[in-house]
Amino acid sequence: MNALKIIRLIVLAVAVVGAFVAIPEAALIMAVLGLVMGVMGDMADNSNRTYMLVFVVALASVSGAAEPLPVIGVPISDIMGNLSTIMNAAALGIILNAIKERVME
Repeated sequence: MNALKIIRLIVLAVAVVGAFVAIPEAALIMAVLGLVMGVMGDMADNSNRTYMLVFVVALASVSGAAEPLPVIGVPISDIMGNLSTIMNAAALGIILNAIKERVME
């Protein structure tokens, strides 16, 4: 198992646990994990970058859509909101990597 897969599992765990338990400095933890995931990600191909950035925008748009569902709606929305926070930071890492590659050409 490589480091990126471990980071992805930690990201998923933090997003799910953070929906049910108050984690101190949760926003900072999610932002750092997302940034690390974005910088370490395999985004050499422009189609991968485009997919990820579109995914981030879509996730931010629909993260609260499940909230009206009885019983399971709020936890699902909280998990999606946490994932949205993490993926927004990952998108920042992807964008920073793309800028670095353009500058270093």
